[in-house]
Amino acid sequence: MNELLSQMNIVIFQAGNVIMTLGSLVASALVLTMGYWFARKIRIVIQKVLAPRFNINRSTAFALGTMAFYVMVILTTLCALDLLGFDISNLAIVAGALSVGIGLGLQSIANNFVSGLLLLFDRSIKVGDYIELSEGYRGSIEQIRVRSTIIRTNDDIEVIVPNSHFLSAPVINWTLSEASRRMHIPFGVGYGSDVDKLFDIIVELAHKLPDVKLDDPERMPRLWFTEMGESSLNFELILWVKPPATMHSRGTTSVMLRAIHKALQEHGFEIPFPQHDVHIRTMPDTMRTPASS
Repeated sequence: MNELLSQMNIVIFQAGNVIMTLGSLVASALVLTMGYWFARKIRIVIQKVLAPRFNINRSTAFALGTMAFYVMVILTTLCALDLLGFDISNLAIVAGALSVGIGLGLQSIANNFVSGLLLLFDRSIKVGDYIELSEGYRGSIEQIRVRSTIIRTNDDIEVIVPNSHFLSAPVINWTLSEASRRMHIPFGVGYGSDVDKLFDIIVELAHKLPDVKLDDPERMPRLWFTEMGESSLNFELILWVKPPATMHSRGTTSVMLRAIHKALQEHGFEIPFPQHDVHIRTMPDTMRTPASS
């Protein structure tokens, strides 16, 4: 035991007032390991246990858990530095070291880290939101990490986006302040159709479609007569739909169009398709049928 204690007191590094021994290095490593483990447990408890018990929504629970994780990691790191012999009260040295590191190539990491903190506090983009990026990616935010944010698309593909991207490029947040969304369902019927009857049938149908928002008088289903086209009378059914239909626009459009198509067939409306009449004014002699004698 005495030999082990003597081994732990061996000095492995010394610089000024900082004296690092083998024992302090082992203790520091244990503190970092236990602190990181405990920080992860705190985040899990907040998101999985406390949030459901106190009815905290998913995005708020994630933000609280992430901030608690960062605080715990920072405190653990300071304790580990103190065990190694660093004077944590002298923050000028630490700040100087950080400035040198950032100047040598950590600007991107620092930028993404600070951007991630801003996203957590600003809450313009939060876990569970359905967003669309300028690059065309569209999906739900799964995680906001230290360096990047994870987006899961409708095809179940995970897209990793640097946090700084959300502060420097346009982002469409479909569910920022309103979870419902207005959809335009275009269709056409043949000329000669009874337009008034069509309005009654389609509006009545819209009230029976799934996921349609019907609790707001200003957002009730409407039918617009948009155009008298070359071969059809064109209309748009305007609907406000609720989640999760807002996040699956193509699937929702398909459901709506199938219902409209069925209603048009049941009530005898002609579903037009482009047609062209060809009038032949002259015909070459070689193509004329010889007159019968």
